Amino acid sequence: MSKVSLLAVVILSVMMVACNKEQEVSGTEEQQIENYIKSKNLTITEKTASGLRYILTKPNATGAVLKVGQIITVKYAGRLLSDKSFDSGTFNFNLGLGQVVAGFDEGIAKMKVGESATLIFPSSLGYGSRGAGSDIPGNSPLVFDIEVVSAK
Repeated sequence: MSKVSLLAVVILSVMMVACNKEQEVSGTEEQQIENYIKSKNLTITEKTASGLRYILTKPNATGAVLKVGQIITVKYAGRLLSDKSFDSGTFNFNLGLGQVVAGFDEGIAKMKVGESATLIFPSSLGYGSRGAGSDIPGNSPLVFDIEVVSAK
């Protein structure tokens, strides 16, 4: 095999390995979130003072307004900014009582029954510097797709 052919094989191999790596996320959390929003061409419905980005994806004008203390049932899917999923399912919690991470409480409080939204928030509203298990590293901004199923 000629040197040129060998070099071409090596370069192609390196490029294939690099393309298969999980997307690296760098910069401050604010920069990471803004880069994610831009790369996904998302339109933010609201950005709060805490850094939560709220994107209403399915409105329900006639849905019941959620109240603190109600038992809320949601369908959710959580992922990192690299788009690596870490959890999904359906569960119940009492809204506004700190039973979930702060970004979840804050974002879902903006929704009505029957609505869907995407919540993007910094680690200060998630799991902070400690992270959560092996799936969520410390200082990781989080993305959640949420559907409010019911409120009691």
